[in-house]
Amino acid sequence: MNGPRQRCQCCGTVLRVGVNDALCGPCARAAGFREPIPEGFYEDTDLRTALETYDFGAVFTAVRQQTGLSQLQLADLLGLSQSRVSAVERGERRLTHVRTAARMATVLRIPAPLLGFPTGHTVTGNETDKEVSWLERRDFLSLVTAATLGSSLNPELARLGSLLPGQAEPVTRPRIGAADVDAIEAITEGFRRSSVAHGGGLCRAAATTQLHQARRLEDALCSPEIRTRLLVAIANHARIAGWAAYDVDDHDAARRLWTYALDTAHRAADDHPRATDLAVRVLLDMAHQALHLERASEALRLVQLASATAANRKHPVGAITQGYTSAVLGWCRAALGEPEPTRRAIGQAQETYAAADPATTPPWTKFVTDAEITGQQGYSLYLLSLSRPEFAPEAIEKLTSSTTRYGAEYERTRAVTLPPLASAQFQAGDIDAAVATGYDAVNAISGLSSTRGYARLRVLDTVAAPHSGKSEVADLREHIRTALTTTA
Repeated sequence: MNGPRQRCQCCGTVLRVGVNDALCGPCARAAGFREPIPEGFYEDTDLRTALETYDFGAVFTAVRQQTGLSQLQLADLLGLSQSRVSAVERGERRLTHVRTAARMATVLRIPAPLLGFPTGHTVTGNETDKEVSWLERRDFLSLVTAATLGSSLNPELARLGSLLPGQAEPVTRPRIGAADVDAIEAITEGFRRSSVAHGGGLCRAAATTQLHQARRLEDALCSPEIRTRLLVAIANHARIAGWAAYDVDDHDAARRLWTYALDTAHRAADDHPRATDLAVRVLLDMAHQALHLERASEALRLVQLASATAANRKHPVGAITQGYTSAVLGWCRAALGEPEPTRRAIGQAQETYAAADPATTPPWTKFVTDAEITGQQGYSLYLLSLSRPEFAPEAIEKLTSSTTRYGAEYERTRAVTLPPLASAQFQAGDIDAAVATGYDAVNAISGLSSTRGYARLRVLDTVAAPHSGKSEVADLREHIRTALTTTA
């Protein structure tokens, strides 16, 4: 039986048998094609390299030279603005949205495998969502569960490494030892410090490149003990790289990196006493992201998976990780508008943290300082205050305490805590304090190498809206919108 006939992407006309173009002749001429894109066009070495890294600047230039399209014509064809096409060609902007990639692949006849899609698959919206967009894929929680439990039933686990963003030249090392793992751990800690102080944008590319280099060391000869340490070090580095991606709102890359971290940590789970602790922390990072994306139910399921993972492994997780699990559970319950479960989770976190010994905690729990613990409690109360203003005063007390205690080394954390504090102050009716905190929030977030805080500024703008009759509030909202526009 013959398959469905291919249609022109513009007018829908059925193309004649054997035609492999995306456009019919009239539409191609109307779009500005003086010459078609020939078979094998993208086999050029430079174009293949550009496509592997989703660097469409070189692709756009080559396509326009071949077809005679102007920047404006290419922009119209792809549903983009001419200024964006120009910025991409100059290397100032990148195109990473899955639907844009799918449309470019279809209209410009880019072979699917060159963009990382399976050989022999057509790049349709549904196929792209499954293969490329880990943010929207409906089976994401199933895949995460498989990575956490080490299930061999999901074929994608075997190729997680090939799905990671970025690339690096192979490192040839016949043998490695403890010093090599020490180096990876030290580099990872450096990236962590940079991220919490300044935001993930400054270290994101370097962290991903370093991850690819570290992955290559798995092929080297070493003792079983060193290999176990290496796997945990690589998993933790992937977690930090994922957080850096999340910090600049590249949520798809963050999920790929975190899923890879889960799978790698599981490979060391039986032999390393902290592998389970790390896996739980990664799941909580995913829950943090889900809450940021306003997916409270998904976040709750990830916290529940983290709790189950901690309970069913050979090595127990540390007290600080247990406390953080309860804290994130509190955020989930608060986002769902459940005061009593939120209170219980806050109390459980506080009790567990009090029993922790900081001297024996793993490096990925270093962020849990006294200021952070107070901030976690305040954030739960702030989330409740969005629907229940009576929780605002207590949220203000906690968040004020935490923001005044963060040192310069945690400037990103302080910055993203300020918008919730200002929002709670608005909810409590303390307009003068809310406006002052709001300006502080905009200035602090604008100074970071991070975009995640801007989502919280949008929430602050919404919370401030009912008070816009006051000139100082109207001015603050204009200041927020200017910052958001500048970032966009």
